[in-house]
Amino acid sequence: MNRIIFYLLICIVFFSCQQKEKKDVQTTVKDSIITKIDSISPQKINLDSFHIFDLYPMEDGDEDRIFISLSDIYKDSVTVPPEIIANQKNLSFDQLKHIELPPQYRKKLLSGTNLSENDSLYLFNYKDNRLERFPIKDLKAVANLNLYTSEGEPVQDYYYMIGFELNGTFDRQKSTEMSNFSMAYFGKENPFAGQKLQPVKWQHASLEEFPFKVKPSNLKPGKTYKFSNGKLKCFLMDLMLGTEITERILVTTENGKVTFEKTYTLGEGSGFYPLNFVERDEYNQNQWFGQLFKDKPPVIFGFVSESFGCTAITFLDRSYPDFYSDCDNRH
Repeated sequence: MNRIIFYLLICIVFFSCQQKEKKDVQTTVKDSIITKIDSISPQKINLDSFHIFDLYPMEDGDEDRIFISLSDIYKDSVTVPPEIIANQKNLSFDQLKHIELPPQYRKKLLSGTNLSENDSLYLFNYKDNRLERFPIKDLKAVANLNLYTSEGEPVQDYYYMIGFELNGTFDRQKSTEMSNFSMAYFGKENPFAGQKLQPVKWQHASLEEFPFKVKPSNLKPGKTYKFSNGKLKCFLMDLMLGTEITERILVTTENGKVTFEKTYTLGEGSGFYPLNFVERDEYNQNQWFGQLFKDKPPVIFGFVSESFGCTAITFLDRSYPDFYSDCDNRH
């Protein structure tokens, strides 16, 4: 009888161990699946055919002309009449630096950028929530020498920025305001949501409030900031190398759940803009937030000043890639 009880106890222990081992295996498999799923980045939406352009104020006496360069997407090797380059010694610098394109070169520009005379230029001032529409057929197609060309320097075709300019001239204050806070789009339909963006009102936050675990590195956490817009909360952390801010991590949450994260880093010739309301800056108009485009997630931008690149617009959605305006930033 004792022997039977002994064997029963052994069977119970063996069966319990098997069940525990099976449970542990299932837990391990489940955890590995979760890790794998979490590590998969969403498929990025393609924005290659979507172009937003910066505005250039071009000096014209005491006033400015407003010019939008399309050279970032216009790749024709002969953009201005060859006789201008050939006869440049007989032309003044004023004649060289600004040229209205003849009809055949205007047609080449339209063809090379997939535009037509029936399309429009949409100009959106996101600070004042002002949208203006200009039919392309009413705009001048022009070539302007880039800002790095000096008088007396031999001119080549590729020195020219090619695009369209608004009719008339503007006083310097207005042209500066337009170029600093406006974006341009060429096409058949207006892509802008028509909502005024807001300058981000940062506040200081504690390190404990930051909702994202930073990967270990040689960079140390610095100051932390936050701002809220309805259910959306944004956090920003400085990452320091010694006393220098080398990176900034942006994290958004909704209902306490992390929905987006991005790291801003510095490259050659770049630097961080001051943060609105918490760092020394008289304007507090560097970072902007809001619904900029129709049928797209909200955006935030204005973190990094680029000497050799264009403005980065961040969609607060992991499905969207980094988006850069076309600013014809040549050197």
